[in-house]
Amino acid sequence: MRRVTGRRVHERYDRQLDVTVVHAGGEVATVSRNISLGGMYLVAETQLPYGTDVQVRFLLPALKEHVTLQAVVRWVKDDGMGVQFGSLRAREVWGLNQLFKDSKRSDD
Repeated sequence: MRRVTGRRVHERYDRQLDVTVVHAGGEVATVSRNISLGGMYLVAETQLPYGTDVQVRFLLPALKEHVTLQAVVRWVKDDGMGVQFGSLRAREVWGLNQLFKDSKRSDD
C-alpha cells in the first residue's frame, strides 16, 4: 500500500514558459510560474472560472515544437490560475521530463 505524505502527486518546477490558454470564449496569453506532470500555474491578468475546460499551448524545447494539452482550471488567485492536465501521451511526458532536468524545483 502506498503511503500518502502530502497532497502533491507530482514535483513542481519553477519554469517561465509563454502559454496560450484556449477556451470557448477565445484565448488568453499567459506565462507559467511553475509546472509539473500534473499541471501548471499560469500568471495572467484574466482568470477563467474554476472548472473551465481549456487547452494550453506552449513550446516543449526537447520536442522542438509546440504542444497543445487538454486541461481544466482547478484554482484561481488574484494573479493567475492553476490548471490540471488531462491525459498526457508518452512523447509529452518525455518532453516535460526533459524540461524538468534544466529546471529548479519549486518551493510553491
